Amino acid sequence: MNEPIPLSQWMPSRWATIETVGDNVKKRESTWPQTVVDVARGEFHVNGDNNTIHEAKSSAEEKAYYQNAVVIAYLLVQHVMGAVPMAGNGNGSVKINVDPNSITVKLTVEDWTSQSCSLGSVSVILEPSTDTRRSIFYSLGEVLLILFSRQETIAPQCRATLLSRQECLNERDSANREADTFDSFQDTMQRALMFLDLEEGGGDIMMDDLLELPEKRATTTPSTFSTLCTNYPTLPISVCRLIADVMEGSNGGVALTKTSFTSLEEVLEDLKRMMFEPDVFLHNPSDPRIDFGRRLYGREREISTILSVANGISSKRGSGALEIISVHGYSGSGKSFLVNQIGRYLSTKGWIFLEVEVDRMKHGDAAFSMIISALDHYFATMESMKFRESDDLRYCNQVAAKIAEALGPVGVDSLSRAIPSLNRLVGTEVTENDYNNKHQNNIVRTGEEYVMYEERIESLLLALVDAILTVGRPILLLYDANSQWTGDIESQFLEKLLKHIADRTSSRQNLLFIECCGNKDTSTMASHDFVNISRIEIDEFSKPALNDAISHALCLPPRVTAPLSEIIHIKTMGNITFVLEFMKSLEKSKILTYNASERQWVWDTDIVPLQRISESVAGLLMRKLLNLDKSVLDCLIVASCFGSQINVPIIELLDGLRGVTNIGANLDRAVEEGILEKAGPLYMFSHNSLQRTVYEITPQNSRNQLHLDIGSTLISKSAGAPQEVIEELFSVALSHINRSLPNGENGQANEINLSSSQRSVFAKLNLKAGQKAISNKADFSLAKFHLKAGMAFLPEQCWRDQYDLAFNLHIEYANALLVQLEYKELDTLCQALLLKSRCVEDQIKIHEILIAYLFRSGKFPEALEHVRSVLDTLGFPLPTSIDKDTVRAVLEALRALASSFTPEQMRKFPLMTEDVPKQAMKIMGSVPILCTYSSPTFAAMIACQMTQLSIQHGLCAESAVAFGNLGFAINSILQDFNCGYKMGNLGLTVFQRFKSDTLIIKTYVPIFGFLKSWKEPLQSCSEGLSYAIHEGSLAGDHVSISLAKVVLNRHLLVNGYKLSELRMSQESLCREMMYNKQEEKFGAFFYQSLGDLYAIMSFIGEPEDRVASIFIPREKCDKALLEIYSSTKNASVLQIFYYQRFLQCFATKDFKSALDYSQEYDNLGNGMISRITDVPIVFLSGVIGFILARKTEQDGMFDVGEHRRMQMQMWADHGSRWNAENKSLLLQAEKNYTTGNLDEAKACYEASIKSAKEHKFIHEEALAYELYGTFCVETGHLENGTGLLRKAQSRYAQWGAIKKASEVFPLM
Repeated sequence: MNEPIPLSQWMPSRWATIETVGDNVKKRESTWPQTVVDVARGEFHVNGDNNTIHEAKSSAEEKAYYQNAVVIAYLLVQHVMGAVPMAGNGNGSVKINVDPNSITVKLTVEDWTSQSCSLGSVSVILEPSTDTRRSIFYSLGEVLLILFSRQETIAPQCRATLLSRQECLNERDSANREADTFDSFQDTMQRALMFLDLEEGGGDIMMDDLLELPEKRATTTPSTFSTLCTNYPTLPISVCRLIADVMEGSNGGVALTKTSFTSLEEVLEDLKRMMFEPDVFLHNPSDPRIDFGRRLYGREREISTILSVANGISSKRGSGALEIISVHGYSGSGKSFLVNQIGRYLSTKGWIFLEVEVDRMKHGDAAFSMIISALDHYFATMESMKFRESDDLRYCNQVAAKIAEALGPVGVDSLSRAIPSLNRLVGTEVTENDYNNKHQNNIVRTGEEYVMYEERIESLLLALVDAILTVGRPILLLYDANSQWTGDIESQFLEKLLKHIADRTSSRQNLLFIECCGNKDTSTMASHDFVNISRIEIDEFSKPALNDAISHALCLPPRVTAPLSEIIHIKTMGNITFVLEFMKSLEKSKILTYNASERQWVWDTDIVPLQRISESVAGLLMRKLLNLDKSVLDCLIVASCFGSQINVPIIELLDGLRGVTNIGANLDRAVEEGILEKAGPLYMFSHNSLQRTVYEITPQNSRNQLHLDIGSTLISKSAGAPQEVIEELFSVALSHINRSLPNGENGQANEINLSSSQRSVFAKLNLKAGQKAISNKADFSLAKFHLKAGMAFLPEQCWRDQYDLAFNLHIEYANALLVQLEYKELDTLCQALLLKSRCVEDQIKIHEILIAYLFRSGKFPEALEHVRSVLDTLGFPLPTSIDKDTVRAVLEALRALASSFTPEQMRKFPLMTEDVPKQAMKIMGSVPILCTYSSPTFAAMIACQMTQLSIQHGLCAESAVAFGNLGFAINSILQDFNCGYKMGNLGLTVFQRFKSDTLIIKTYVPIFGFLKSWKEPLQSCSEGLSYAIHEGSLAGDHVSISLAKVVLNRHLLVNGYKLSELRMSQESLCREMMYNKQEEKFGAFFYQSLGDLYAIMSFIGEPEDRVASIFIPREKCDKALLEIYSSTKNASVLQIFYYQRFLQCFATKDFKSALDYSQEYDNLGNGMISRITDVPIVFLSGVIGFILARKTEQDGMFDVGEHRRMQMQMWADHGSRWNAENKSLLLQAEKNYTTGNLDEAKACYEASIKSAKEHKFIHEEALAYELYGTFCVETGHLENGTGLLRKAQSRYAQWGAIKKASEVFPLM
């Protein structure tokens, strides 16, 4: 089928991609990548979305024809441009003779079953058929008319009319090329005179008069456009307009009419628009509304930037850092819309798009609520993914498995209270033991337990986020950080969450975090080593972008809308909010109207500039609102009191309140006005600024009463509400009641008269709501909001008449302040409560909060005094003087008593039942592990007191901590390692009876960190600490967890753990301390941890610059530790300083300095191996002693080595052979070498290597190979020694000590 086909008969049944050789018609019309164009236009499909802008009236067959006809028209114009020289000098257009009926199209059809065909050639035959000379534009117009109408010829009568119009235009063009077809000079002058005659302030009258002016129309002949519309009613209106403007076109650069073409390039541009966006520029719109759709106008650069970052994440070719994009711009600039559009697009590419939603009207300053809302959305998405493709189902199963593994049944159950959809995905079952443990963890009693509960939920959330991100599917998280609606607590938690993610490689590589900020200087995240922050500024519309937007909104070509866009840009400065409202005001004023006969939007460019616009967004919105019907505005005022979202079944209960009726219908009218949006059962304000503007219409003193009326009405009508919204209804009602309280805004008291009974009821409701917020979600911000409101509602004589209600509200509020670190207000409140409390029990509750606050703010001496005071009150006083001698005497007596107990006896020992001893145990159990270091004698006395109470009154959960700390005290003070080890085992036995996750850190750290290492393999001790940290992190108590990590990492260094991983873990620990501000409260432990990091780096040989830039240089860290010791005289601080300096000197082979530091270390301790840091000090200083004895013959060096060897041998003989054997053998080998017993030395070297290998101490195996190799080389066995040194080098490299490995041969 290769013969020519008449153009009028050609109509493919399906869309065809038409191409010509050497000219791809479907070439990209934009310089941006296609993905950017798709996002900008919203041309992608999301499940449940409907992105169709208009529904065409034409049948599918007609649409297909018109779309193909546009492509052929485009080719025809291209050929005309190539065949006919066009004058561009403005001296007139080229006139030629054309016979449109001579055009044929040769269509080569390759395969009718496919959806593509190619156009072999298009011939435009320009042969004279008459003597009449017509312009190329008119001739081309006739050709296009035949093409689109599918008729062989143009009807004679229609053609005559068209030619008559053409002649008229030609005459006018000849007479005056600058004349305007529609607006004469006289009309313009008449309007100017009318304007000058108006009195000042008569703008509205002027607008009315101008609008009533008759529109000037050509009366002699119908316009080309109207002729085409009349004779070809089935043609799309855009095609009629195109052909009319082509026929009336002129190539001289001057338009004959307002919309006629002035060049063939303009024709091509219109055809391209029709070709690439037929639903907007080709087919007839079904709904003639001003609709900007879901397009992003002029934002291609911003889209490209975000997609580039996203592509790096999804392709795994990015930097590997956490990617954060901060989008800045004025309110209403479209920041959130931009990111939402990109998020929706990425969701079609396998991403998960989440948005953090915060509604201050409902949540207060809820630290967790924002991330919980995002997670709730995430799990709802997971629910829908289960029914999609197999990859989605596999992903859901992987996420569920990861979450179950990370949180465990109890953790999943705890978070499911706040995120109900979590349990539906994971579906874990809680066992009886788990339930008992969960029940124990969720009963909040003391201030310390309040804090740990909040930290527990925080840890669970962090673990949950880690589990989700490690599965691998990329996630985009959008956060609207508008400063007016975001609280400090939220920002702090969000920053903590992001830093937590950034510290974990498996998590940070799968998240793109985008924040939308009004202030360009505002950002959620500060600089971080593993974070890339990109900044995007959203400015006002440029003129081309605005014209593009208006062109699409009106479905008119940009050349037609350009004059209107120019005016609107001048009036609005490109502010999108102003643009939208100004366009609506033009429509409402009937300056911009839809002409039904012409089927297009029309306007008068002389009148548009006269339309007024406010100088601010607020003024513009207010003007819009005041033009609404009063009934609609009244309903909006009520709706604004609910915040950004309104639940339909709830707000409809207010029908009749203050004369407000037909709420649903009136809010639907607000939707039509663009003020509200509706999705299912929810109304939403289209922008926060609208909600705020409506809300502020009501004066403050009346607004409080309105809130009270709303809350009271909702409660009174709750019986008529649907069951599924009852819980939300009461929450919303109480929120409104609370907002009726005076808040002192603008100096107004705004007091509302309430009866005592009303106040009591509202106070009780808030108490219950606050307790529920804590127990269900650990939402202490929301709890604080309710509790503070409840306190404000209390009647005047509440402390006399309703003491329990008043005290419970205040004590719960104090706990909320404790959790939120508002210590100044807390201290004032507690002091006032102590004066009002009636009984000892209530005073103890207050002291518990004060103790927790003082410990957590680093005020240890004051906290310990409160502990002593409470114990005195309870009848369990501590000795008046707590010094070393007193503690030693108590320890010796208690050792004799406790040594007789066995683990079996502990399993059957009676439980503590009396409340007072239990209270005392809780108070003493709240003393943090840090006191073991900061106040070792006091901590030892506390351990003794707790143990005595446990023996006398029975066991409780805190008894496990008592025995563990007792063992530590016996170990470090009495130096009875065997008894200390035994007490530790008793503590573990007690712990197994209660299994309190909140106490696991306080129990396991002294036992596995110090006691068990005397007898058991160091690796198993590290495993015990790791287990405790994992379980304890899900139970809260961040401070104790940080200390446990310090101890664990020191264990791992002594164990020979891979240095690269240990170095990352240590840096992460330092970062955590910095995030939790522990460097401020517990400086010694932060600086000690940082010193440990520098010590590890000295073995690796890594430069210190990077770590110094993140934290502080090593020299400043050392100085800080020395200053802390100087002010506290805490020997353990200085001892750790000497330990770290010793390691650094040993790593650099500065043996003399290392030995000096080891001596200083010993002077502050007991000279025994009782702490994990004692192990490398004793072992390595012994090696140094023997080396210096051989190399320098310095007096006393051999004695140093021998003393250390004997210490290590004693540990091997009486403690743990696993831990000490290889070290003892190596020191014996060095001794033999130094004394000349070479054969014995060789045997000991080999035995040491074998033992180190068997016991998995790779770093000490490397050291043994190095010393053995050095021994062989120095005794003349060069070849054997070289081989041993190469093995040493290999083992050092495996350990990760790159610097040590590189120095084996140079220092041989």
